[in-house]
Amino acid sequence: MSDKKIKILCVEDEIDIRSNIADILRDEGYEVFEAGNGYQGYELFIQERPDLIISDIMMPELDGYGLLKMIRDTAGLKNSAVPFIFLTALGQKDSIIKGVDMSANDYLVKPIDFDLLIAKIKEKTENFQRVEDVHLGQISNLKNQVSVVLPKDVFSYLDLIIKTVANLKNEPFGPFPHRGYLDEIKKIYLNCVSLRSVITNSLDESVIDFKLNVEEEIISIHDFLEDFIKNIDKDIADRIILENLHNVNLLPKIKIDRISLIEAFGVLIYEILAVDHDSKIKISAMLDHLKRIVIIFYFENNNSQITIDVDENRISKILDKQNCRFEILSNKENTAIIVIPEYRLV
Repeated sequence: MSDKKIKILCVEDEIDIRSNIADILRDEGYEVFEAGNGYQGYELFIQERPDLIISDIMMPELDGYGLLKMIRDTAGLKNSAVPFIFLTALGQKDSIIKGVDMSANDYLVKPIDFDLLIAKIKEKTENFQRVEDVHLGQISNLKNQVSVVLPKDVFSYLDLIIKTVANLKNEPFGPFPHRGYLDEIKKIYLNCVSLRSVITNSLDESVIDFKLNVEEEIISIHDFLEDFIKNIDKDIADRIILENLHNVNLLPKIKIDRISLIEAFGVLIYEILAVDHDSKIKISAMLDHLKRIVIIFYFENNNSQITIDVDENRISKILDKQNCRFEILSNKENTAIIVIPEYRLV
Protein backbone atom coordinates (compact mmCIF):
# COMPACT_ATOMS: atom_id res chain seq x y z
CA MET A 1 0.00 0.00 0.00
CA SER A 2 1.07 3.55 -0.68
CA ASP A 3 1.82 5.89 2.25
CA LYS A 4 -0.53 8.54 0.86
CA LYS A 5 -3.63 9.35 2.86
CA ILE A 6 -6.64 7.45 1.54
CA LYS A 7 -9.47 9.70 0.33
CA ILE A 8 -13.06 8.68 1.03
CA LEU A 9 -16.17 10.38 -0.33
CA CYS A 10 -19.25 10.05 1.90
CA VAL A 11 -22.57 10.87 0.19
CA GLU A 12 -25.55 10.93 2.56
CA ASP A 13 -28.46 13.37 2.81
CA GLU A 14 -29.03 12.87 6.55
CA ILE A 15 -26.53 15.24 8.15
CA ASP A 16 -26.26 13.41 11.49
CA ILE A 17 -25.49 10.07 9.84
CA ARG A 18 -23.03 11.65 7.40
CA SER A 19 -21.21 13.59 10.13
CA ASN A 20 -20.99 10.49 12.30
CA ILE A 21 -19.48 8.44 9.48
CA ALA A 22 -17.07 11.24 8.53
CA ASP A 23 -15.89 11.80 12.12
CA ILE A 24 -15.19 8.11 12.70
CA LEU A 25 -13.33 7.73 9.41
CA ARG A 26 -11.23 10.83 10.11
CA ASP A 27 -10.34 9.37 13.50
CA GLU A 28 -9.12 6.30 11.60
CA GLY A 29 -6.77 8.50 9.58
CA TYR A 30 -8.77 8.82 6.35
CA GLU A 31 -9.27 12.06 4.43
CA VAL A 32 -13.06 12.45 4.11
CA PHE A 33 -15.16 14.59 1.78
CA GLU A 34 -18.90 15.03 2.42
CA ALA A 35 -21.83 15.54 0.05
CA GLY A 36 -25.58 15.75 0.66
CA ASN A 37 -26.83 14.34 -2.66
CA GLY A 38 -25.64 12.61 -5.81
CA TYR A 39 -24.93 15.78 -7.77
CA GLN A 40 -22.73 17.20 -5.02
CA GLY A 41 -21.09 13.80 -4.70
CA TYR A 42 -20.27 13.65 -8.40
CA GLU A 43 -18.78 17.15 -8.32
CA LEU A 44 -16.52 16.17 -5.41
CA PHE A 45 -15.65 12.91 -7.17
CA ILE A 46 -14.37 14.87 -10.17
CA GLN A 47 -12.49 17.40 -8.04
CA GLU A 48 -10.92 15.11 -5.44
CA ARG A 49 -10.62 11.71 -7.20
CA PRO A 50 -11.36 9.67 -4.03
CA ASP A 51 -10.07 6.14 -3.41
CA LEU A 52 -13.47 4.87 -2.21
CA ILE A 53 -17.09 6.07 -2.12
CA ILE A 54 -19.72 5.39 0.52
CA SER A 55 -23.20 6.41 -0.60
CA ASP A 56 -26.77 6.22 0.62
CA ILE A 57 -29.27 4.97 -1.96
CA MET A 58 -32.32 7.16 -1.32
CA MET A 59 -31.36 10.86 -1.67
CA PRO A 60 -32.99 13.99 -3.12
CA GLU A 61 -32.10 15.41 -6.57
CA LEU A 62 -29.86 12.47 -7.56
CA ASP A 63 -29.97 9.15 -5.73
CA GLY A 64 -27.12 6.69 -5.15
CA TYR A 65 -27.94 4.69 -8.28
CA GLY A 66 -27.71 7.82 -10.41
CA LEU A 67 -24.41 8.77 -8.79
CA LEU A 68 -22.97 5.30 -9.39
CA LYS A 69 -24.06 5.35 -13.05
CA MET A 70 -22.53 8.81 -13.64
CA ILE A 71 -19.23 7.70 -12.13
CA ARG A 72 -19.04 4.42 -14.03
CA ASP A 73 -19.99 6.21 -17.27
CA THR A 74 -17.24 8.81 -16.88
CA ALA A 75 -15.05 7.63 -19.74
CA GLY A 76 -11.40 8.59 -19.73
CA LEU A 77 -11.05 8.84 -15.95
CA LYS A 78 -8.87 6.11 -14.48
CA ASN A 79 -10.69 5.97 -11.15
CA SER A 80 -14.18 5.61 -12.63
CA ALA A 81 -13.86 2.03 -11.31
CA VAL A 82 -13.35 3.35 -7.74
CA PRO A 83 -14.71 0.99 -5.02
CA PHE A 84 -18.32 1.92 -4.23
CA ILE A 85 -20.17 0.88 -1.04
CA PHE A 86 -23.94 1.42 -0.76
CA LEU A 87 -25.73 2.16 2.49
CA THR A 88 -29.18 0.60 2.58
CA ALA A 89 -32.05 0.19 5.03
CA LEU A 90 -32.69 -3.18 6.61
CA GLY A 91 -34.74 -5.51 4.40
CA GLN A 92 -34.14 -3.65 1.09
CA LYS A 93 -33.06 -6.82 -0.70
CA ASP A 94 -34.10 -5.50 -4.12
CA SER A 95 -31.98 -2.38 -3.56
CA ILE A 96 -28.93 -4.51 -2.82
CA ILE A 97 -29.42 -6.65 -5.93
CA LYS A 98 -29.92 -3.58 -8.13
CA GLY A 99 -26.75 -1.96 -6.71
CA VAL A 100 -24.67 -5.07 -7.34
CA ASP A 101 -26.05 -5.33 -10.88
CA MET A 102 -24.93 -1.73 -11.46
CA SER A 103 -21.35 -2.63 -10.38
CA ALA A 104 -21.43 -1.50 -6.76
CA ASN A 105 -18.68 -3.32 -4.87
CA ASP A 106 -20.46 -3.88 -1.55
CA TYR A 107 -23.21 -2.68 0.76
CA LEU A 108 -23.88 -2.04 4.43
CA VAL A 109 -27.23 -2.20 6.21
CA LYS A 110 -28.24 0.67 8.48
CA PRO A 111 -27.74 1.19 11.39
CA ILE A 112 -24.09 0.98 10.47
CA ASP A 113 -21.70 -1.43 12.15
CA PHE A 114 -18.60 0.78 12.10
CA ASP A 115 -16.17 -2.06 12.76
CA LEU A 116 -17.54 -3.79 9.69
CA LEU A 117 -17.40 -0.53 7.71
CA ILE A 118 -13.71 -0.02 8.55
CA ALA A 119 -12.96 -3.64 7.62
CA LYS A 120 -14.73 -3.28 4.26
CA ILE A 121 -12.91 -0.01 3.52
CA LYS A 122 -9.53 -1.61 4.21
CA GLU A 123 -10.38 -4.62 2.07
CA LYS A 124 -11.67 -2.60 -0.89
CA THR A 125 -8.91 0.03 -0.88
CA GLU A 126 -6.14 -2.57 -0.50
CA ASN A 127 -7.53 -4.65 -3.36
CA PHE A 128 -7.94 -1.57 -5.53
CA GLN A 129 -4.40 -0.44 -4.68
CA ARG A 130 -3.01 -3.85 -5.64
CA VAL A 131 -4.69 -3.59 -9.04
CA GLU A 132 -3.42 -0.02 -9.36
CA ASP A 133 0.12 -1.09 -8.46
CA VAL A 134 0.02 -3.76 -11.16
CA HIS A 135 -1.23 -1.17 -13.64
CA LEU A 136 1.49 1.32 -12.66
CA GLY A 137 4.08 -1.44 -12.90
CA GLN A 138 2.96 -2.19 -16.45
CA ILE A 139 3.16 1.51 -17.33
CA SER A 140 6.65 1.72 -15.81
CA ASN A 141 7.67 -1.33 -17.79
CA LEU A 142 6.40 0.30 -20.99
CA LYS A 143 8.30 3.51 -20.21
CA ASN A 144 11.49 1.53 -19.71
CA GLN A 145 10.95 -0.19 -23.04
CA VAL A 146 10.36 3.07 -24.92
CA SER A 147 14.06 3.86 -24.67
CA VAL A 148 14.94 0.69 -26.59
CA VAL A 149 12.42 1.22 -29.38
CA LEU A 150 15.05 3.12 -31.36
CA PRO A 151 17.91 0.96 -32.66
CA LYS A 152 21.14 1.57 -30.73
CA ASP A 153 22.91 2.36 -34.00
CA VAL A 154 20.81 5.54 -34.47
CA PHE A 155 23.00 7.55 -32.09
CA SER A 156 26.18 6.01 -33.56
CA TYR A 157 25.18 7.09 -37.07
CA LEU A 158 24.19 10.56 -35.88
CA ASP A 159 27.42 11.04 -33.95
CA LEU A 160 29.47 9.95 -36.98
CA ILE A 161 27.61 12.42 -39.25
CA ILE A 162 28.10 15.23 -36.71
CA LYS A 163 31.79 14.45 -36.41
CA THR A 164 32.28 14.27 -40.18
CA VAL A 165 30.43 17.53 -40.82
CA ALA A 166 32.35 19.23 -38.01
CA ASN A 167 35.60 18.22 -39.71
CA LEU A 168 34.42 19.44 -43.12
CA LYS A 169 33.51 22.83 -41.62
CA ASN A 170 37.21 23.37 -41.02
CA GLU A 171 38.00 22.77 -44.73
CA PRO A 172 40.78 20.21 -44.07
CA PHE A 173 41.42 19.72 -47.81
CA GLY A 174 41.66 23.39 -48.66
CA PRO A 175 39.02 26.05 -49.36
CA PHE A 176 35.78 25.07 -51.04
CA PRO A 177 35.34 26.32 -54.60
CA HIS A 178 32.18 28.09 -53.40
CA ARG A 179 31.51 29.40 -49.90
CA GLY A 180 27.86 28.30 -50.24
CA TYR A 181 28.96 24.69 -49.65
CA LEU A 182 30.19 25.63 -46.19
CA ASP A 183 26.84 27.23 -45.33
CA GLU A 184 25.03 24.05 -46.33
CA ILE A 185 27.40 21.92 -44.24
CA LYS A 186 26.66 24.14 -41.24
CA LYS A 187 22.94 23.50 -41.76
CA ILE A 188 23.53 19.75 -41.83
CA TYR A 189 25.61 19.98 -38.67
CA LEU A 190 23.07 22.06 -36.75
CA ASN A 191 20.15 19.87 -37.78
CA CYS A 192 21.99 16.70 -36.78
CA VAL A 193 22.76 18.18 -33.35
CA SER A 194 19.12 19.26 -33.00
CA LEU A 195 17.88 15.83 -34.05
CA ARG A 196 20.05 14.12 -31.45
CA SER A 197 18.77 16.51 -28.78
CA VAL A 198 15.14 15.90 -29.75
CA ILE A 199 15.58 12.13 -29.58
CA THR A 200 17.36 12.32 -26.22
CA ASN A 201 14.75 14.64 -24.73
CA SER A 202 11.89 12.47 -26.02
CA LEU A 203 13.28 9.52 -24.08
CA ASP A 204 13.45 11.48 -20.82
CA GLU A 205 11.25 9.84 -18.18
CA SER A 206 9.44 13.06 -17.25
CA VAL A 207 8.56 13.65 -20.90
CA ILE A 208 7.32 10.06 -21.22
CA ASP A 209 5.22 10.57 -18.06
CA PHE A 210 3.55 13.58 -19.68
CA LYS A 211 2.96 11.80 -22.98
CA LEU A 212 1.56 8.65 -21.31
CA ASN A 213 -0.72 10.39 -18.77
CA VAL A 214 -3.69 8.00 -18.55
CA GLU A 215 -6.05 10.74 -17.37
CA GLU A 216 -5.45 12.79 -20.51
CA GLU A 217 -6.47 12.18 -24.08
CA ILE A 218 -6.03 13.83 -27.45
CA ILE A 219 -9.21 15.62 -28.46
CA SER A 220 -10.45 18.03 -31.08
CA ILE A 221 -11.91 21.30 -29.77
CA HIS A 222 -14.54 21.11 -32.52
CA ASP A 223 -15.65 17.59 -31.51
CA PHE A 224 -15.45 18.44 -27.81
CA LEU A 225 -17.80 21.41 -28.19
CA GLU A 226 -20.32 19.43 -30.22
CA ASP A 227 -20.24 16.47 -27.78
CA PHE A 228 -20.56 18.80 -24.79
CA ILE A 229 -23.71 20.41 -26.18
CA LYS A 230 -25.25 17.03 -27.07
CA ASN A 231 -24.87 15.83 -23.49
CA ILE A 232 -26.30 18.78 -21.53
CA ASP A 233 -29.84 19.84 -20.76
CA LYS A 234 -31.66 20.70 -24.01
CA ASP A 235 -32.95 24.04 -22.68
CA ILE A 236 -29.36 25.09 -21.98
CA ALA A 237 -28.04 23.63 -25.25
CA ASP A 238 -30.60 25.65 -27.24
CA ARG A 239 -29.09 28.86 -25.81
CA ILE A 240 -25.55 28.05 -26.99
CA ILE A 241 -24.36 29.12 -30.43
CA LEU A 242 -21.17 27.67 -31.89
CA GLU A 243 -19.55 30.15 -34.27
CA ASN A 244 -17.07 29.59 -37.12
CA LEU A 245 -17.16 25.83 -36.71
CA HIS A 246 -15.22 25.33 -39.94
CA ASN A 247 -12.30 27.38 -38.60
CA VAL A 248 -12.53 25.67 -35.20
CA ASN A 249 -12.24 22.32 -36.98
CA LEU A 250 -8.90 23.45 -38.45
CA LEU A 251 -7.35 24.08 -35.02
CA PRO A 252 -4.70 21.66 -33.70
CA LYS A 253 -5.90 18.92 -31.37
CA ILE A 254 -5.08 19.19 -27.69
CA LYS A 255 -3.87 16.70 -25.07
CA ILE A 256 -5.81 17.32 -21.88
CA ASP A 257 -7.94 15.84 -19.10
CA ARG A 258 -11.35 15.87 -20.82
CA ILE A 259 -13.20 15.57 -17.49
CA SER A 260 -11.62 18.75 -16.09
CA LEU A 261 -12.47 20.63 -19.28
CA ILE A 262 -16.09 19.40 -19.13
CA GLU A 263 -16.33 20.48 -15.49
CA ALA A 264 -14.97 23.97 -16.23
CA PHE A 265 -17.30 24.40 -19.22
CA GLY A 266 -20.28 23.19 -17.21
CA VAL A 267 -19.71 25.58 -14.32
CA LEU A 268 -19.02 28.52 -16.63
CA ILE A 269 -21.97 28.04 -18.97
CA TYR A 270 -24.56 27.20 -16.33
CA GLU A 271 -23.54 30.16 -14.15
CA ILE A 272 -23.52 32.59 -17.09
CA LEU A 273 -26.94 31.55 -18.33
CA ALA A 274 -28.43 31.52 -14.83
CA VAL A 275 -28.08 35.32 -14.69
CA ASP A 276 -30.67 35.96 -17.40
CA HIS A 277 -33.02 33.27 -18.74
CA ASP A 278 -33.36 35.02 -22.12
CA SER A 279 -29.62 35.28 -22.74
CA LYS A 280 -27.44 33.23 -25.06
CA ILE A 281 -23.76 32.31 -25.28
CA LYS A 282 -21.74 32.43 -28.47
CA ILE A 283 -18.66 30.20 -28.38
CA SER A 284 -15.76 30.36 -30.80
CA ALA A 285 -12.08 29.42 -30.74
CA MET A 286 -8.91 30.66 -32.38
CA LEU A 287 -5.13 30.23 -32.41
CA ASP A 288 -3.44 33.37 -31.04
CA HIS A 289 -0.04 34.85 -31.91
CA LEU A 290 1.61 32.79 -29.12
CA LYS A 291 0.27 29.58 -30.67
CA ARG A 292 -2.22 29.04 -27.85
CA ILE A 293 -5.83 28.02 -28.36
CA VAL A 294 -8.21 30.65 -27.01
CA ILE A 295 -11.84 29.61 -26.46
CA ILE A 296 -14.09 32.67 -26.41
CA PHE A 297 -17.45 32.88 -24.60
CA TYR A 298 -19.56 35.88 -25.62
CA PHE A 299 -22.57 36.59 -23.37
CA GLU A 300 -25.42 37.98 -25.48
CA ASN A 301 -28.48 39.54 -23.83
CA ASN A 302 -30.93 42.37 -24.30
CA ASN A 303 -29.96 44.15 -21.09
CA SER A 304 -26.60 45.88 -21.42
CA GLN A 305 -26.43 46.24 -17.63
CA ILE A 306 -26.15 42.47 -17.18
CA THR A 307 -22.60 41.15 -17.52
CA ILE A 308 -20.89 37.82 -16.89
CA ASP A 309 -21.14 36.89 -13.23
CA VAL A 310 -19.46 33.60 -12.36
CA ASP A 311 -17.25 32.09 -9.65
CA GLU A 312 -13.90 32.90 -11.26
CA ASN A 313 -11.88 31.27 -8.48
CA ARG A 314 -13.75 28.00 -8.83
CA ILE A 315 -13.31 27.84 -12.60
CA SER A 316 -9.66 28.89 -12.37
CA LYS A 317 -8.99 26.21 -9.75
CA ILE A 318 -10.33 23.53 -12.10
CA LEU A 319 -8.30 24.80 -15.06
CA ASP A 320 -5.11 25.49 -13.10
CA LYS A 321 -4.58 21.73 -12.79
CA GLN A 322 -4.29 21.65 -16.59
CA ASN A 323 -2.16 24.83 -16.73
CA CYS A 324 -5.00 26.51 -18.60
CA ARG A 325 -6.12 30.05 -17.81
CA PHE A 326 -9.60 31.53 -17.30
CA GLU A 327 -10.30 35.23 -17.54
CA ILE A 328 -13.23 37.63 -17.86
CA LEU A 329 -11.95 40.41 -20.11
CA SER A 330 -11.80 43.67 -18.16
CA ASN A 331 -12.53 45.79 -21.22
CA LYS A 332 -15.38 43.51 -22.34
CA GLU A 333 -17.36 42.33 -19.31
CA ASN A 334 -19.62 40.21 -21.50
CA THR A 335 -16.67 38.14 -22.80
CA ALA A 336 -14.73 35.37 -21.05
CA ILE A 337 -11.87 33.25 -22.36
CA ILE A 338 -10.18 29.93 -21.62
CA VAL A 339 -6.57 29.80 -22.82
CA ILE A 340 -4.95 26.43 -23.57
CA PRO A 341 -1.13 26.62 -23.57
CA GLU A 342 0.97 25.76 -26.61
CA TYR A 343 2.54 22.65 -25.05
CA ARG A 344 -0.89 20.99 -24.91
CA LEU A 345 -1.32 21.31 -28.70
CA VAL A 346 -0.47 18.27 -30.80
